[in-house]
Amino acid sequence: MDLTSQPFVLDRWAIGRPLDRGGAGTVYEAVDRVSGERCAVKVLPSGGDTSSAPPGADPRVLRELRTAQALVHPHVVRTSATGYADGRYFLVMELCEPGSLHHLVRRQGPLAAETAVGLFLDVLDGLRYAHSAPVDAVDAQGREVQVTGVVHRDIKPQNLLLAGGSGGLQVKIADFGLAKSYELAGASGVTRTGASAGTPAFMPRQQVANFKYARPDVDVWAVAASLYFVLSGHVPRDFAPGRDPWLTAWNTSPVPLAARGRNVPPRLAAVVDEALQDTPRIRFPTAAALGAALAAV
Repeated sequence: MDLTSQPFVLDRWAIGRPLDRGGAGTVYEAVDRVSGERCAVKVLPSGGDTSSAPPGADPRVLRELRTAQALVHPHVVRTSATGYADGRYFLVMELCEPGSLHHLVRRQGPLAAETAVGLFLDVLDGLRYAHSAPVDAVDAQGREVQVTGVVHRDIKPQNLLLAGGSGGLQVKIADFGLAKSYELAGASGVTRTGASAGTPAFMPRQQVANFKYARPDVDVWAVAASLYFVLSGHVPRDFAPGRDPWLTAWNTSPVPLAARGRNVPPRLAAVVDEALQDTPRIRFPTAAALGAALAAV
């Protein structure tokens, strides 16, 4: 299947214009041909020539993709279906038409402190739920087991989607459960030498060193890094052109938020800087702990 900007059909969904592209796949606007409901469909990378794809899907990958369906929370993007067609795995999600926090900042510039903190308290509420929710997973032997909580491993502004609500904009976390799915599928653009994945600009040292066994605290650090971006328009570390971004993530420390020249209240800047400490350990180990610190300012 050639994924272009032209409409095509994937199972029961009529796929329209692309909404977002990246190494983790392409998101399209879509319509359910049975119900008529508008939605978003994320198609994972194929990892190669789809003409040689196996006739059936890997059940381990589908089980991991269904992790997202098990998470039902106001601040987690709702996943209604997952599947495999024409050699590619896909997820069907609610359509968040305002786009992502990344797109919003690129269009309008950094957000005011009060607005940003309100949105990120929502993010942390969704994260706290996901880190404690019972979900099905696949162990190292490929057996289906139930675990408590799921670690996202790729929290970043591109994965924080905006939705309209009665009280204004709300934010929802997208792509839960995908990191492991990509690993199992061997999808291109996700795993690095079979050991690491994610986005170095939003990863603490602990995740760079041990991606496979990342704990919930790496997601909390990534939330702080995303808040830093939304407040300043910059990622926390400076990534020099031509330098290995993974080495930069490992060897350098975040630039203090106040040094970015934005008018961020000092108490808030201090909390964000503290939350980005990852040596010898991540300062805020839980979403609740960081949420309490932000609520206090």
